[in-house]
Amino acid sequence: MYWKDTAELVTITEAPDAEGYKTRTEQRREVFVNKKSATRSEFYTAKQAGDKITLVLDVRGVDYQDETRLYHDGKPYEVVRTYTRSGDVVELNCKEASITADGGGGGT
Repeated sequence: MYWKDTAELVTITEAPDAEGYKTRTEQRREVFVNKKSATRSEFYTAKQAGDKITLVLDVRGVDYQDETRLYHDGKPYEVVRTYTRSGDVVELNCKEASITADGGGGGT
């Protein structure tokens, strides 16, 4: 594997600000990934669950910390499901995410 592509994994935290209002903070980390095509079985399994897999990425297991959102080529995605392959590679099956007014992705 060449690990020639990059993605930004997103961690979102909610904490009260100085006035006590909940504030969402988005923290991004850039990691190297391999972009793959979704297999037919992944596509149909996701479709049965009401999702549409539009992006499949391999990421090193040491780089992935159960993030549920990411950016690739400037577009936001939600992680639908993950698979651990060969112990040190995690496959991320993603669907496109919408951007809400507060900067977060829609859905989960």
